[in-house]
Amino acid sequence: MRKILGAIALALVLGCSSISAFAAAQSIVINGTVAEIPAEMGEIIEQDDRTFVPIRFVSEQMGKIVKYDDNLNAALILDGPDMYFIQQNTDKIYKITDPGITETTVMDTSAFIKEYENGGRMYIPIRFVSEAFGYEVGWDEATQTVYINDPAVMGEGAVPGV
Repeated sequence: MRKILGAIALALVLGCSSISAFAAAQSIVINGTVAEIPAEMGEIIEQDDRTFVPIRFVSEQMGKIVKYDDNLNAALILDGPDMYFIQQNTDKIYKITDPGITETTVMDTSAFIKEYENGGRMYIPIRFVSEAFGYEVGWDEATQTVYINDPAVMGEGAVPGV
């Protein structure tokens, strides 16, 4: 009986600690500036143990141009000569460079659309899209903050937790 109770107690402790490891992000800091999602653009969503943000919000905060193709259910993100392609309900981010080379980032979850009164928003895990753009991503558990830095702007290793 003691062994069974001990095993149950251990399972509860481990279960509780894994829940806190995936706590909801309270804030996002991009290149040293707090980036707040305007209410009309969406919100931070925790799903599949990942922090999802509206793709338009995070991309535009990083200086990219975002277009949405209703026919393809896909976001097209322009970054100079490069284009990123992310389709709803898929787990891939495609980067297409000027000479036509394609790189693929595979996520462990999928982009999705959340409907609001003012239209739908595509959500993507902030870590995957940021890293696909070449940014460093860190997490501060104490403040529940996601840090995203462009190494070209902030220098390598400027992100807490990286």
